[in-house]
Amino acid sequence: MNTRSATTFRTKPISLADIAAQSGGIHALHQRVYELRAMGLNFAAKAIENEMTELDL
Repeated sequence: MNTRSATTFRTKPISLADIAAQSGGIHALHQRVYELRAMGLNFAAKAIENEMTELDL
């Protein structure tokens, strides 16, 4: 018997550019950087900041 849901499907990962293109996306990215730093995850925050810089956001 197949237990997989009929709605299960694979999608590609959402990119930073995809998030930034949405309404409020840039603010959401800045908020996520703040949250990551508050949790001590500076490497993750820096990765997002670097990609934002590359995209000139």
